Amino acid sequence: MADGSGVEEQFVLRVLDEALADKLHRILREEITTQGHIELTFSDNNQDGVLTVEGIPYPVKLLNLPTVVEAYKTYDDINMVKINDVGQLLLVGPPGSSLPEGPESADGITPPLRNARKRHFKPLPKVDPAEVTAVERDLLALLNGFAPAGMTITDTEEEFVVDEETGAGSWRQIKGKEK
Repeated sequence: MADGSGVEEQFVLRVLDEALADKLHRILREEITTQGHIELTFSDNNQDGVLTVEGIPYPVKLLNLPTVVEAYKTYDDINMVKINDVGQLLLVGPPGSSLPEGPESADGITPPLRNARKRHFKPLPKVDPAEVTAVERDLLALLNGFAPAGMTITDTEEEFVVDEETGAGSWRQIKGKEK
């Protein structure tokens, strides 16, 4: 798909209706010609649309994939050349059906990424706002050189000393340096 800037974009076409998928596959492979025409139109939000094939409207939804997929092409069946990054999915449903809500696809391209968003991306933890405020207050106290409420700060200077006889080392407090 090309926009006005001359940059080519690619997407995955996922068709839920098997008869339509076979028909589109044959049309794209130029095995048959259509009696009518194929038209893809989108609404104002550029996510919902209609694919009309031979006069039959199919609902379409443009969804973001859970991950970006690299697309490759070969000219000689030996060397592969990366041609683009694919990050969107064009989902075509059966006539009269409703497609999933939201701008993101729950599934990836391959079977191991089924329900990828639910399985691989953890939900945000629920944190009590009072706890966040208390931690922020204590952190600001530490940054300003004070101890948080109910705590004392003891600054102790130590040095690493090696015993000449055994060769073992340990940390020891420097005398007279405790504050």
